[in-house]
Amino acid sequence: MQRVCHFSSVHHVWDTRVFYRECVSLAKEYQVTLIAIGDEGNYSKLGVNVIAVNKPQNFIERYLFTIFKVFFLAIKQEASLYHIHDAEMVPFGIILRILGKKVIYDIHENTHDDILLKTWIPLKIRSFIASLYNILLWFGSKFLHYIVVVAEPKFLPKFFVNESKATIIQNFADIDDYSNFLVEKRSAIKVNNLFYVGMIKDMYYDIYPVLDSLRILKSRGVNCHLHIIGYFGKNKEANLETYTFWEEVKSMVTFYGFLETAKAYQISTKCKIGLCIKNQPEEMLVSHERKFFEYMCIGLPSIFCNQSIYKDLNEKHNIGISINILNPSEIAEAIEFLLSNPIVLDEKSSNSYQTAMHTFNWKMESKVLLKLYKSLLE
Repeated sequence: MQRVCHFSSVHHVWDTRVFYRECVSLAKEYQVTLIAIGDEGNYSKLGVNVIAVNKPQNFIERYLFTIFKVFFLAIKQEASLYHIHDAEMVPFGIILRILGKKVIYDIHENTHDDILLKTWIPLKIRSFIASLYNILLWFGSKFLHYIVVVAEPKFLPKFFVNESKATIIQNFADIDDYSNFLVEKRSAIKVNNLFYVGMIKDMYYDIYPVLDSLRILKSRGVNCHLHIIGYFGKNKEANLETYTFWEEVKSMVTFYGFLETAKAYQISTKCKIGLCIKNQPEEMLVSHERKFFEYMCIGLPSIFCNQSIYKDLNEKHNIGISINILNPSEIAEAIEFLLSNPIVLDEKSSNSYQTAMHTFNWKMESKVLLKLYKSLLE
């Protein structure tokens, strides 16, 4: 059995895409080792050999120590194919390619545009750092095969590759992982529960407009309750009580904090509507949020942003309502409309599940991944 090695100095060893989808899928046909961040030690899980490296305390430790430790551990695996997940690993990927190894760079997000919006990077040097990344991306494309998470091939030029030199493997959910949380008739749920799981407040996330929409619904006499599972981002307030009108809406909210996926989605079985609050600028948006597909798998009709890739998908499959997710009035109207129209709610619920079953499902993407590995290794 051929050896393959995934390695990362950023992602956790139990990362949903890296471990549970890619590595576990590949372990059915290859001897797979994953080297990533976690409680230091060696493990074996679901057929994957895991080598965990302690999380660095800061960026200095990460760039001067952790990336080299991860790389040297990867070399020791003597794999036929290496699969990297971070920009800082691209130079090591090029070295491995020169040494005759097959190398894949898995690009999960639009890093160049993301750098331009990171507030913790001084404004004066953001463009410079983003340009350096693009140079690295361009140079790496001459040596490495790119896996890119994009909604459509038209976005590939952003990553200096075309369809002949890259493979699109989207971040769809595995429908089997969520089968226990499928509800076939959401309108039959007696309480008007709303569901959100994920980041609560960070660069592209803001739960406050949703809380504002609850105030609007309350003023209209619409009874509903929002179940929130998640966590705050770095350098953000650590609780919902910092919301100005918290006293007005707290009876309409249950906040669970961070929960494991199974526990989080168990709560969704009592909810009628899901919310996706991620809101990236149109000019940088190239892929859908993973949560979007998770909601589909459980037949949970959702309310999400009206950026083009979401709006286009919804026009084709009719799975939810696309709005300005920063506008509390639009959020309130969408919630009230779905709660007041049980036939529409169930139609969108059914469409969500059927779309996940037949189109947006990791099982189909895993076949693309295995086919790519086969072609590169043969």
